[in-house]
Amino acid sequence: PRMKETSGWQQVFSSPRLDWVIERVALNAKVLGGALGDHDKMVAVASSSEIILWALQADGNGSEIGVFHLGVPVEALFFVGNQLIATSHTGKIGVWNAVTKHWQVSAGAAAVAGLSPNYPRNSLFSLPQIQDVVPINSYDAAGTFLLLGCNNGSIYYVDVQKFPLRMKDNDLLVTELYRDPTEDAVTALSVYLT
Repeated sequence: PRMKETSGWQQVFSSPRLDWVIERVALNAKVLGGALGDHDKMVAVASSSEIILWALQADGNGSEIGVFHLGVPVEALFFVGNQLIATSHTGKIGVWNAVTKHWQVSAGAAAVAGLSPNYPRNSLFSLPQIQDVVPINSYDAAGTFLLLGCNNGSIYYVDVQKFPLRMKDNDLLVTELYRDPTEDAVTALSVYLT
C-alpha cells in the first residue's frame, strides 16, 4: 500500500518464516535510479554470516533477491545509496550493488592474502579462508563513500557507487585514506561532506 501521512506504524511487508533469529536489519526506503526502479524499497536481514535481501514493490509484495554468505559474523548491515553493505569486525566487507545485481565480498581492509570470487545473485556460497585482515572498529558513510576505522590506526574508504575492483584479483578495492603514526585504533568515525 502507498504510504500516506499518518501517525503510528503500518505494515508494508512480512517476510516468509525464517529458521534463524534476525540479528541485523537494514531498510532502504528509496532506491533512486537503480535497476529495481525509482519507487522500490529493499530490506535485508542478517543472522551470523547469512544475509537475505528482498525487493519490496508498491503493492506490498516482496521478492527475494538473494541469500548471501559473508563467511564471518555480520556486525553491521546498512545501505549506502543503492548498495547493501555488510561488515564484520574481522575486516571483511560485503557489498551488493543494486545496478549490477552483483555481490562482492572483499578480503577486507588491508588484506594480504585470499581471493573473493564473483558469485551470481540468488546464490548461497562459502568463501575460502581469508588471513591477515585488519579488524574494523567503526564505520560511517558520506555520500557514496564508505569509511572504515580500523584497529591499526588506519581509515580506509570504498566508493561503493563506482564499485571498484582490483585488477590483480578482482577483489573490492579498499583504499587507505589515513594512518595514525602511533597506530592507535580508530574507534569512532563521523563524516560530513559539503
